[in-house]
Amino acid sequence: MLKFRINKFLDLRFEDGKTNIYVNNVLFNHCKYILINFQVDNSKVITEINSIDEAVENRRESLEILEDKIYQINPKIIFWAHCSNLQTWYENNYNTNLIHSNLAFPLLKELTKVGDLNAKRVFKEEIVKRFESSNLHVIQFLLYNNYLDSLNREELAIVLENASFSLTSVVVKKLKELIESTFANYREIKDIIDILLFIDLNYNQSLILQILNKLSVKNDTHFVYFLILHVNYKEHFGYEIPYGKYSTYFENMVNWIYENYPEIDSLIKIIDSGLMNGAISLDEKRSYGFVPYPGRI
Repeated sequence: MLKFRINKFLDLRFEDGKTNIYVNNVLFNHCKYILINFQVDNSKVITEINSIDEAVENRRESLEILEDKIYQINPKIIFWAHCSNLQTWYENNYNTNLIHSNLAFPLLKELTKVGDLNAKRVFKEEIVKRFESSNLHVIQFLLYNNYLDSLNREELAIVLENASFSLTSVVVKKLKELIESTFANYREIKDIIDILLFIDLNYNQSLILQILNKLSVKNDTHFVYFLILHVNYKEHFGYEIPYGKYSTYFENMVNWIYENYPEIDSLIKIIDSGLMNGAISLDEKRSYGFVPYPGRI
């Protein structure tokens, strides 16, 4: 068995032709993550790419991404590549930009639990740093896996205050691109709506209204159409809206939209007629959001 020790808490083992990660001598996960030839000392790469997540999303063709052809590579080469990636991650103070977020944060959290003081020191810093980044997929990952719950009340308040500016700016720019494109990407718009609603509902914010106030006249009307279809009329497609303690939020938001966007009246009449029942959905998984809300409603 090949074994590569990163530190006293973290090692990788080559077992039965697979690379496994161990935390404190307990199997953490089988490595199934994308490998990228990424040198941390390459200043040009660092300048052009903010994180591995961004590289995976935006530069799939230009970077050496081996996901689809992983089976063609000698498993031992894959093992040593993973060792190199995690060694670089450790030597750079567990910088979560250097490995994919769906590995970096669960692993960092587990290292914190077993007593890795370096991991404990940077864990919250990495959550804040990545949440305040412009990467919506990473923000979505942190939200839906409850990483903001690791922050205390004061830290959370600061993050949310910063998000009211940084996140809304990113979202407005992204929505403008999506809405004005030749074919609007409904899935991406849906994901953005769910991110905003998740923050509004779980952390008592008003990002949806902030976004509407910042969008141009042309774009905000289009966004309202998507929002109404996705939220207010899900029940017409066999969904149940999670009202409960959030009923006031939804009622206020929808009433505000009705008052400020009378042009949506024709859409509402069509939906109320039942003609669209089962015909349109921005959420074909039939769950409220990217994943079900984790017991908060």
